[in-house]
Amino acid sequence: METVFSEPALYKAGKYLTFRVARQDFVLNINCVRGILPVHQLIPIESDYANRIPISGFAAVGGLDFPVIDLRAKLGIPHGSHGREPFIIVVETGGLWSGGRLAGFIADRVSDMLDLRPRDFRNGMLRTHGRPRRVLVPDRIMNEEDWSAFALDLRD
Repeated sequence: METVFSEPALYKAGKYLTFRVARQDFVLNINCVRGILPVHQLIPIESDYANRIPISGFAAVGGLDFPVIDLRAKLGIPHGSHGREPFIIVVETGGLWSGGRLAGFIADRVSDMLDLRPRDFRNGMLRTHGRPRRVLVPDRIMNEEDWSAFALDLRD
């Protein structure tokens, strides 16, 4: 299974959003973030999507609907209850192949914005400001294969 974390070549200086999923800390380049929504805007679904792609439901931002991915399932993290202040983080995924599609995932807590340098990253982790945080790459949350499977599921 392809990892959803970045390679060292992708560590760039800039602003990063910090958040938590299932008691694990992550960072995400803010240039990929298109919005942060309250979790009550999620429209949950019960379907066969989860057979191919772990989808929690759908939400909308700016009139555009997008899938909300179950990041815990995608990362292989055991399920549990969400934090006291869960949010949907909306990201733009893809480059040329996807045309910049929106996807979201639920974060148990959104913490802070950090201004980082390339030297702050080591071995797939951010090593500054306290505990280590894993670097998340939106293009790996929903890759080309996931979008293709998702389109097939919508047609069924």
